[in-house]
Amino acid sequence: MTASPGLEILLDVLTEYHARLSIDYSSHILVTSPALAKTLAERYSDISTPYGPKFTVATVGPDTASSASAGETEVLGQNVTTEPMEGLMGKMDFFTHAITDVSLASGGTVMEVMKWANYALRPKGIAVVIAMEAVPEMKGGRFGERMKAESKGRVAGLVEIFEYAGFETGKVRRVERDGAQVVIGMKWDQLTA
Repeated sequence: MTASPGLEILLDVLTEYHARLSIDYSSHILVTSPALAKTLAERYSDISTPYGPKFTVATVGPDTASSASAGETEVLGQNVTTEPMEGLMGKMDFFTHAITDVSLASGGTVMEVMKWANYALRPKGIAVVIAMEAVPEMKGGRFGERMKAESKGRVAGLVEIFEYAGFETGKVRRVERDGAQVVIGMKWDQLTA
């Protein structure tokens, strides 16, 4: 069992939408935290092979290494690597999925993460994002209220952020679970427009 209620809700949604998400051994999944990568690697261990699914943890900051050390890789899982956010610039249209928890992030950070996810996903790639509505560690109120205040009323939640980031409007789904918003969105495919 996971320690975070957000991770538990996220795993529940991933299980419910498993057929639509199509996560398999050939998937390349972008995540934003080592804890999330480890949890997902454990969740998909039954389909795991030495070739995939592959998890890449996007890290921010100058003190991060371009790849995980051998000990860190063993702790996170066999198919988990870390890469600095700047290193992902060469991986446009590379990932099949992007999965993240933005509960503690500021509005600017959430928008930046969604823009990076849209940039890094392949056409028809899928992003799954969770935001807990009320997080005790976060000042400024509930998630939707924080986003509305920081964007000066332009966005009130994750669905609007997905749309501003460039995800296909008709392919964004919102799921409410136990005080959390989970949004699943598909990257726009220019060839089918």
